[in-house]
Amino acid sequence: MKVIQDAQVEGKNVLVRIDTDVPIIQKTKDGRQMVEIIDDERIQASIPTIEYLLQRGAKVTIIGHIGRPDGKEVSELKMRPVEDKLIEFLASHTNWQILENLRFSPGEEKNDPGFAEQLATGQDLFVQDAFATCHRAHASTVGVAKLLPSFAGLAIQKEVEGLQRILSSPVEGFTIIIGGKKVEDKLPIIANLFDKAQTFLIGGVIANTFLAAKGFKLGKSLIEEKLLGEANEILREFDQDQSKKLILPIDLVFSKSVGKPLDLKYENLEDLNNLKDYYAVDISAETLAEFLVEIKNSQTIFWNGNMGISEVEEFRTGTWKIAEAIGNALARKFAAGGDTATFIRKVGLDNNFDFISNAGGATLDYLAGKKLPGLEALN
Repeated sequence: MKVIQDAQVEGKNVLVRIDTDVPIIQKTKDGRQMVEIIDDERIQASIPTIEYLLQRGAKVTIIGHIGRPDGKEVSELKMRPVEDKLIEFLASHTNWQILENLRFSPGEEKNDPGFAEQLATGQDLFVQDAFATCHRAHASTVGVAKLLPSFAGLAIQKEVEGLQRILSSPVEGFTIIIGGKKVEDKLPIIANLFDKAQTFLIGGVIANTFLAAKGFKLGKSLIEEKLLGEANEILREFDQDQSKKLILPIDLVFSKSVGKPLDLKYENLEDLNNLKDYYAVDISAETLAEFLVEIKNSQTIFWNGNMGISEVEEFRTGTWKIAEAIGNALARKFAAGGDTATFIRKVGLDNNFDFISNAGGATLDYLAGKKLPGLEALN
């Protein structure tokens, strides 16, 4: 992988792809609708790369995206809030500009050669600094890299170094905690890291799917029905190797609403009662206690995905207690994924981790041994 430290950038026009897909909210201020960034860590991660280039006399054009506009211009997904943050972070620099949301063009996600050519026109070099997009073969990750001399920025270098440390961890005492949704992305990481870790703690929709595969009826809880067969295959693999542990919830919190606590139930899975109109929203006390013991006894921990619907304060107890336990553990501690990283920072535990990746899908693909097109293009 070629890195920007090896590039001659003085006097060059440099196209820089950064991760601008930050969480945002719409609010009304003084009678006007406006968009506010909730967590700017992804933008901050690339400031060292941008400053490195600007300090060495490069003229920088920044590109990125927010959300999923599906190839159409969406007013609330314009890049102005990102530009305002960059102005704040790069106050002493002027030799840069930012282009509009890449995904306003259908050519971005289609890796259209014409759109890649449009981005590359007038540029001398390309710097990829958005690890979170590297598992996608898009115009801004692969297309432009075919047209310009291309290098990895400082943020990507940091991500790869951190993930290599995870992969080089000893199997004994290595605990992987997987939660959240995106079952299709996360089942492969469990299968591919089977030989690299000793213990797997499972929560969220991932756990629901495993539990459904084992025959538990979880009411209206979100389950990936099409992946029940794959979940059963993973369960059989763990059954055949007693040196590995796949620990699923033994009790869960259920609510009649996923948006607020409504008629809450705390149910042991061996004694489920009439959950027809209920959703699983968090892990409960016995599961949490078992998970905390495993975390305390771990030597290395990798965490991706929250334990429940942590956006709702009453449903975030499991995730908060897990974050606190990992943060206080003596183990080497790694975390990944936008929701997980945001939650860790929200509760003020980010300094307790050895490495936190803002990327979700790209991190999981990398750890699962898949080739990332955006990284391959830098070789």
